[in-house]
Amino acid sequence: MEQSKETLLIVDDSRLQRAVLNEIFSPAFNILEVSSGEECLQMIKDKKNMIDLVLLDLVMQGMDGFDVLKHRQEMPEFKQIPVVVLTTTDTPEVQTKAFELGASDFISKPTEPAIARHRIDNILKTNRRLNHILQKQEALRIKSEVDEMTHLLNKATAEHAISHILLSTPEELHALFAIDIDNFKAVNDIFGHKMGDHTISVVAGILASHFSGSDIIGRIGGDEFVAFMRDIASRQAVYEKAQELLDAILDKEALSIPENVTISIGIAFTEPYETSYTTLFQKADTALGNSKKSGKQCFSEYGVSAQKPDTAMKNILLYTHSRNVASTLKFAYSYPDRLIKVSSVTEIRYAIMDKNNHVPAVFIDVSETGDDGRQLWDELKHESWASSTPIIAICKESNLNQVRNALSSDLINDLIFEPIDIESIKRRIKRYQTL
Repeated sequence: MEQSKETLLIVDDSRLQRAVLNEIFSPAFNILEVSSGEECLQMIKDKKNMIDLVLLDLVMQGMDGFDVLKHRQEMPEFKQIPVVVLTTTDTPEVQTKAFELGASDFISKPTEPAIARHRIDNILKTNRRLNHILQKQEALRIKSEVDEMTHLLNKATAEHAISHILLSTPEELHALFAIDIDNFKAVNDIFGHKMGDHTISVVAGILASHFSGSDIIGRIGGDEFVAFMRDIASRQAVYEKAQELLDAILDKEALSIPENVTISIGIAFTEPYETSYTTLFQKADTALGNSKKSGKQCFSEYGVSAQKPDTAMKNILLYTHSRNVASTLKFAYSYPDRLIKVSSVTEIRYAIMDKNNHVPAVFIDVSETGDDGRQLWDELKHESWASSTPIIAICKESNLNQVRNALSSDLINDLIFEPIDIESIKRRIKRYQTL
């Protein structure tokens, strides 16, 4: 029997834009249309049980999209329906305000059909899984066992469910994934916690949509997750699943999360008649640590040695005492080699002398030094490596003394101003990373 189509409510005061959206989504969805915020609220009251998702334009005459989202907070029947906002600007300020008012995602105008369909599909997949879980919760009275933000199982419930399977079928081959979001601290530092929460929710949705109904997925705290595949046919199937997850998060066109966000995965397989969740998780967590050490955005298996590269690890060094500068550079850095924060000239010297490392460049941040960097540049003049390793100075944009001291040292190859422009720093890092 063919599954009935889900219904989208398009709210936009532009007749042309409604026609464009109708053409994009009508092959896969039933479409309802209204041309104002007031009509949207009335439609929700009249047909709330028929609507699966609302596409809401933020800029409209009269009651705009933000006003609709505010009214939604007071309408229980509306709060259960996910809302994707339509906007001509994708600035963090607009996104953050929409997320604070309960929007699930955003789509930029003019609308790119493939991206719009991907985002809508991701949200509806997550909502379907949520509805399925909520139905089971109601029957089993375990509503408190679901993580409120992600709609996945919480830590205690996931552990209990996995332990039950391990005890019930100890002879079968199972696999546990330990999953962590890469560069998550930088997302919070640069974009704020609302974007951080949104990123966690998006990653959770990806996990939910890539595992079967018999698998167990849980959020165990912060930006960490577990996924349990039971009674697997082969280890290769688990490796393929891990790679699918990595690729899904890496494909940013379909996701409204920062460009530098990826995930790392650790995998542990059960031994015959292994029944301890704690032991299995420790193995998966150890493998996750190996993935992080290997450069992130990869998966590792417990007990399998990571394949070492043929060449030395590249470590671009960052000397700074500024949390903001460190977070910005770590966020901008999206390469498999490492960006290492150091706090002294001695640390730089030892890193460059280490034969297992290759240091293509050193960033020297003097934006928060009390003497405008004078003492630091004098110290660097006595370092032999400073004449052969590219040095990029970071100075306060408004501080001419810092700039003058950096230039007069005759050591620097490049100069960057703080506050740092993300796209500019990405280009600089890429230039030196290839050396």
